[in-house]
Amino acid sequence: MKRLAFVPLALLILSVDCSTAKGEGLSETVRFLSSLGSRISGYPGAEVAADFVEVELRAIGVADITREPFEITVPMDKGGELTLTESGERFTLYGMWPNLVRTPTLPPGGYLGELIYGGAGDWADYKGQELEGRVVLMEFNSWGRWLQAASLGARAIVFIEPEETTGAQGEAKYSTAPLDIPRYWIERSAGLQLKERLLQGPLQTTLKGRMDWQRQTAWNIWGVIPGSDAKLANETIIVESYYDGISVVPALAPSAETASGMAALLSLASTLVDQPPKRTVLLVATGAHFQAHQGMVNFIDRHARIHPHYARQMDFPLKPKLFISLDLTTQTDEMGIWNNTLSYDIKRFFVPFGRRFTAYAEQEATLLGRDPARA
Repeated sequence: MKRLAFVPLALLILSVDCSTAKGEGLSETVRFLSSLGSRISGYPGAEVAADFVEVELRAIGVADITREPFEITVPMDKGGELTLTESGERFTLYGMWPNLVRTPTLPPGGYLGELIYGGAGDWADYKGQELEGRVVLMEFNSWGRWLQAASLGARAIVFIEPEETTGAQGEAKYSTAPLDIPRYWIERSAGLQLKERLLQGPLQTTLKGRMDWQRQTAWNIWGVIPGSDAKLANETIIVESYYDGISVVPALAPSAETASGMAALLSLASTLVDQPPKRTVLLVATGAHFQAHQGMVNFIDRHARIHPHYARQMDFPLKPKLFISLDLTTQTDEMGIWNNTLSYDIKRFFVPFGRRFTAYAEQEATLLGRDPARA
């Protein structure tokens, strides 16, 4: 069950951060994290982001900071290039997300072929053009129609950076099958320059690109804010967010939108240090969120195993009373609560939580001047 709701945690964040200083702090965190280049786990920006989060938590005064490394496998872009044979001009290319395991890697010598313009990828855009073995320059906002070019024999696709786009458009640019059709991103100015030239006819080009699956290190960083109540301090609440980002172009993932949750977590940390909660709170910043939540999987594996054999091996076992993940967006001032699971066999266990949080939402909506009926 997914409902729009305002819970006590949301009220705390929103009420404390409405001041200019706090608001600027949130914005500064987002600006900094989105200035680091790609924050996909394994890329340099993600490591800098992890360092930043650790430093910030220590500066805020969160106790017992722990940084735990774990390994993941990610596609690392090694660079790409399109060269015009006649003029020798070179244009930088960025590899797109792999088709399952098939990365946009070409042979070491590159691929020599004709470049044509395929518009938005409609069948009519190819009228009178031979696609077999060609490299197709295409508008990015073309949904999954690059598959049509591939079905007609195109060897590779180069997408022109759009002025604006959506996540849905990005998700349509790769396949969950290992299709042997390399795809690349070219910056808008370069793409439009090539598009203009292609109006006069195909261009002979050499295409180069490499992307490798590599084992890389990611980190979870977490710290403790001790509870202030002698009776309730042994009850633990975990609040989590992630510092990494994602993009259909792995080397270009500033991920400003996904930095919102981490900005809120750091702001909440400052508030809880100043106003200690009655229960103990663990603040957890995870990596590899976009690699099947591997950061959280690793955290649970280290600290929250139930089976006696694994429980005995944990150095810092946890039995949290409540887990809250901040996966925020800047597009609305409402907060959605996902209180359930996609596993149908255990959905029934979450029904009481759903009812409880719906009641919380109705209470907090009134305090925030919202309509409780919409909570």
